[in-house]
Amino acid sequence: MQKINATTLIDQAPLNKNHKILVFWCAVIMLFDGYDLVIYGSVLPHLMSEWQLTPQIAGLLGAASLMGMMLGAMTLGMAADKFGRKNIIIACTVLSSLAVVMNGFAHDTTTFFICRLLTGIGLGGAVPNLVTIIKEMAPSMYRNRLINFVLAFYGVGAIISGLSGLFLIPAFGWQVTFWLAGICIFLIPLMYKTFPESISYLIQKNRQIDVIKTLEILNPAHQHQPTMHYIVETTASKQKIPLVGLFTEHKAVGTFLIWSGFAMVMLMVYGLNTWLPKLMNVGGYSLGSSITFLVTLNIGAIIGTLIFGVLADKWGTKSTLIFGYLLSVASISCLGFHPPTFVLSALLVIAGGATVGSMSVIHTLAADFYPANIRSTGVSFAAAMGRFGAISGPLFGGYLLAINLPFQQNFIVFAIPGIIGALAIGLLTQKKALVTQKITKEPIHSYSNKSH
Repeated sequence: MQKINATTLIDQAPLNKNHKILVFWCAVIMLFDGYDLVIYGSVLPHLMSEWQLTPQIAGLLGAASLMGMMLGAMTLGMAADKFGRKNIIIACTVLSSLAVVMNGFAHDTTTFFICRLLTGIGLGGAVPNLVTIIKEMAPSMYRNRLINFVLAFYGVGAIISGLSGLFLIPAFGWQVTFWLAGICIFLIPLMYKTFPESISYLIQKNRQIDVIKTLEILNPAHQHQPTMHYIVETTASKQKIPLVGLFTEHKAVGTFLIWSGFAMVMLMVYGLNTWLPKLMNVGGYSLGSSITFLVTLNIGAIIGTLIFGVLADKWGTKSTLIFGYLLSVASISCLGFHPPTFVLSALLVIAGGATVGSMSVIHTLAADFYPANIRSTGVSFAAAMGRFGAISGPLFGGYLLAINLPFQQNFIVFAIPGIIGALAIGLLTQKKALVTQKITKEPIHSYSNKSH
């Protein structure tokens, strides 16, 4: 029985329509992720007025979805290594879609908090697995760009949420913005039919017939033979328990540094998206202008994510991340000095691009750092630990607003996590990339197993 490295076949496959179908569905899910999370920033000023919320309670409600994302990443995200990426992604999408619709029917803070928590659980389980499945299914020369392209749709969803706040809330009330997010549920049947399962998962479960079918559509040039037996990467964690594998075989320090990098960038991203309209409003800008600033920030997020994907392919993920963190520090720090409108808009575009672009690249770095058999667990737990930073963002913003710091100092404080994140990634020692073979007309044999 010939052992064939399926990872090599996928790495060197030409980009085709089946890859694009996978990317399309991942992008759709990411769009709703961005919308569902950022819509609270547009709704917040109206809720504070209508429900007479204190800054602390408003911050807690903003953190609810992020708490849920942490729980979802730690449970549902990790479950994908056992039950499959496809099944978990679709189940999480159903949960988040139903929960966000129910948010529109909330009439008190307790119900609102629970709905936001459930929305976050669904999103937290889905997002790390979107990165993982593209990492495992995309050709290597397009991988970083495709992952960042998908993650850029977080910014698209965020922009749509900002536009909903500008145009739908005044006409129909804040509830309609949550109902709009529920339309994703109608896409589930088609998604289930056309969304592929991860090749790594299929091989680990010894589903060889499904492996052959998947390889035929991902790499049509490969000719399957009855004597071929497919395996995944030539290296894998020796630990049978995925969570333990994150801390063994010299990965413990790297795991903690990646967690720190996740936490710092998520604190900046979710803190700004939650509190930017309110902070700018307090600083003397009109409410309409303040929400427009949120849209501008997320236009930058889209542009930055796409650019950072290209930079990661050229510079590597580590160098790109350090650059992104430091650029975030510089741009966010300058927001509070009342610059001219054009300069302010440019700073918001840069801040959005640097923060969300860095958040996208660090997902790729985590996917590269862990072997296939613990990859979903590694990326999911990194994202889950990062949610401590994400949860701190809304809470921290509420605290800053409550203690009445000078306007400029609010943004300087929000920039400090970027310095910490740059230091953490700078200390990370990345594993060496796996060596792959060129595809020839002859069967590709796997290398002998080596420890990570």
